[in-house]
Amino acid sequence: MKKHLNGIVLMGFLLQLFACEKPQLPLENYTPSLVVISNFNTLDGIRVQVSKSQSPLDNGPTEYINYATVEIWESGLLLEKLYLNDTRELKTPFYTSELLKPRIGVDYTVKVSAKGFRSVTATSRIPESVNLDSVKIEKLSAVPDDPGYVRYNFDLSIYFTDPRLERNFYHVNVFQKNVVVQKDGVEQVEQIKKLTFSSGINSNYIVANYDGGFLIEDKPIDGNAIRIPVPISIRMPAGVQNLDEMIVELRSVSEEYYLFHSTVSRQQNNSDQPFSDPVVLFNNIRNGQGVFAGYSQAEKIVSLKPQ
Repeated sequence: MKKHLNGIVLMGFLLQLFACEKPQLPLENYTPSLVVISNFNTLDGIRVQVSKSQSPLDNGPTEYINYATVEIWESGLLLEKLYLNDTRELKTPFYTSELLKPRIGVDYTVKVSAKGFRSVTATSRIPESVNLDSVKIEKLSAVPDDPGYVRYNFDLSIYFTDPRLERNFYHVNVFQKNVVVQKDGVEQVEQIKKLTFSSGINSNYIVANYDGGFLIEDKPIDGNAIRIPVPISIRMPAGVQNLDEMIVELRSVSEEYYLFHSTVSRQQNNSDQPFSDPVVLFNNIRNGQGVFAGYSQAEKIVSLKPQ
């Protein structure tokens, strides 16, 4: 479950987004750079994905690099050299630590080098986690749907208190967990689905994240107790006995994490609006492209009992 919630692998199309920025040189002289993607937390070792940036004229697949040297440093000291995962069976390559478990409030620096590219570096830290005070199912109603099904509409209300006099950023993820009984009535399969939200919720401080959930900047809520009602509609078989569970993950994210995910999400939302203002993608990889960013997390589970 934790592995599912804390995965850092991003889809290849995201890596191509960075190459969409205007190059400094004519396209025919385009020089590729290293693209580094890593979101890290306190539960897992640091995992880093390395690829090659693409020219705006190149629509080919992402070219991952499996011969890089990837190191994690703290205060000028080398902590660990990351190793490459087993890339057989077409697995996406990434570099991961074996011993290091990142700590809250510590500045970590990633250094990546590969033959034929300029070496790159980036620094980030994991912010203090903010607890979820509670998660409640409110305003639950059941409406008949297609024959044999019922649609449940409700607010998944998320309560937490934003720390006072601090600049904080959040990523709220919502997962639907259910158990499906196979035809023989014996085998049960657990299914977990991450919910995505429309860009219609976007404001200056809230952004629907491209990969699910939504991002929050705390400027308008600084130091206050917060209730976020998330409207949800779920279609379930009538008379089902198994209970669905709603899992809420509140990530307290670094500014780098927020800026990267929010700019990528806003660019995705603008992709079908040719007359919208261009979105400049955030990048904290010196001499390269991508993001190296930390986050901490809190989690609560609430059951949805069919009526």
